[in-house]
Amino acid sequence: MSPTQFTILIFCAFLAACGADQVSMADWEHSYTGLFDAEISDDGRFAVVSTFNDGASFWDLVTNSRLYDWRHNDTDTGQVSHIAFAPDSSHVITANESTFVVWEVESGRSTGYWSVESDITDVALSNNGDYVLLGLKDGRAIHVNQKTGRRLEVIAHRNERVVCVDLSADGAIAATGGNDGRVIIWNTATGKELHVMEHKARIAIAKFDPSHQRLFTADERGGARIWDLTTGDKLTELTLGTHQHVISAARFSGDGTHLLLGFPGRDVRLVDAASGQILKSWRTPRRTHGWVPQGSTVYAVAFNDNESSIIAESSNGLARAWAVGIHD
Repeated sequence: MSPTQFTILIFCAFLAACGADQVSMADWEHSYTGLFDAEISDDGRFAVVSTFNDGASFWDLVTNSRLYDWRHNDTDTGQVSHIAFAPDSSHVITANESTFVVWEVESGRSTGYWSVESDITDVALSNNGDYVLLGLKDGRAIHVNQKTGRRLEVIAHRNERVVCVDLSADGAIAATGGNDGRVIIWNTATGKELHVMEHKARIAIAKFDPSHQRLFTADERGGARIWDLTTGDKLTELTLGTHQHVISAARFSGDGTHLLLGFPGRDVRLVDAASGQILKSWRTPRRTHGWVPQGSTVYAVAFNDNESSIIAESSNGLARAWAVGIHD
């Protein structure tokens, strides 16, 4: 065999391996006209999507059935711009600029309707829907105890916009990322700052791992890191390609060893959390009909319950699952 033939065989094997990663296990269409936002439950079973023309719809991905259609009220025409699941998948929060609603997954009923005096920029929810975290345009973060009605307000970003928030499963620890390039970790009982993580640009995303011992943060200029929440030290610096600076979705695996990332250019990446290296990659599907633009942003990513597959939900209204086998 000549060196040229050997090189061709290696290249073909590489292409075959890449193609195998791209084979989908399942595809869903959740909107013909595209999505305004989307989120997937931690176990990968459910998805909630908001469309440009309606409110939010709740989907069972196992049976591919649309179970609920949610609106904040009969006269509310504001689009649902933010969605979050409780980590235990028991409740969902939906929000537009000025109102938010917490919904029971089992019944589809709301537990209440609330309004705020400043634009809502992001939301998070604890287990059982007990605690709500809101990020606001005016720089405040608000933590609400749904059981007692207690409300704690924190201004941690120099009065600049809060871009993203996340909340621990028990509601005790909050993370907020702002326009000022900082991520603040704070105690929701006292409002006390626990750690401050510095970036060089506006924060795009902040996500706890399931153990709440680490935090993933990313800014809009390619800075992406994993932090130790005990010490506040940086553990891992991710290596991203030149066209993958902005991360639009992130999710840790159940044991925290892997990180799944979504990007505006239809890309999905599986990353080793210890080294920061990309292990596998996929691309979400394009539309072959309709007026929705061919490009799309990955709004949500998740592992299924046994982490044998991954799921991505895109702004073009299409979702796809691929086999991954990260623990093989």
